[in-house]
Amino acid sequence: MNTNLLMLWGYWDEIYQRCTRLTYIEKGNNIFRVVPLRYRGESLRTSDERIIHDGDLILKIHIHNYYFATLCSGVKDELKVALLLRRHILQSLPRLAAFLEAMEEREQIKGIVGTTMLHKGVAPLGFSISDVPMSWFFRYKRWYLRLMLRIVHPNGKKRVQTWKQDMPLKRVYMSKELLLERYGQSKPTTGDAF
Repeated sequence: MNTNLLMLWGYWDEIYQRCTRLTYIEKGNNIFRVVPLRYRGESLRTSDERIIHDGDLILKIHIHNYYFATLCSGVKDELKVALLLRRHILQSLPRLAAFLEAMEEREQIKGIVGTTMLHKGVAPLGFSISDVPMSWFFRYKRWYLRLMLRIVHPNGKKRVQTWKQDMPLKRVYMSKELLLERYGQSKPTTGDAF
């Protein structure tokens, strides 16, 4: 990626972070940023058979795209990018679990929920997946995520054109209980999740 573009993105990312009230899990060492909010949408059934209802308190998770772009800088192979993303998600989940466990609202939080086009391969990590309604907000988010993919991915322009129909935006989510069970303090960070 162009160094000047990356630098400009860094400035924009700081503004975005402040406007969205996103909190770093561990700045510069964790791929997630989060914000607690009320879930809005259809009920979500998690893989451990728990339900997240409209109005429930959740921890909204965001992949820190700028941080990931800096990690990918100079990587040309798309498989290496995918493996890098997966590894950083897996390494970041235990700290996310610890963050949730330390929150004052932890008893009320029902789970973690994110929206992404990079949902392939997340089920073995404990996430469930569902469609999102194509409202104006999600149309904008899909456009934004495609732009991010185009910038970060080694073959981004080609991928975005090729995957136009095969890149649906999805919700990925996990119950609080499953997150803490799989990634809480006493759990391993490698091995079983793959």
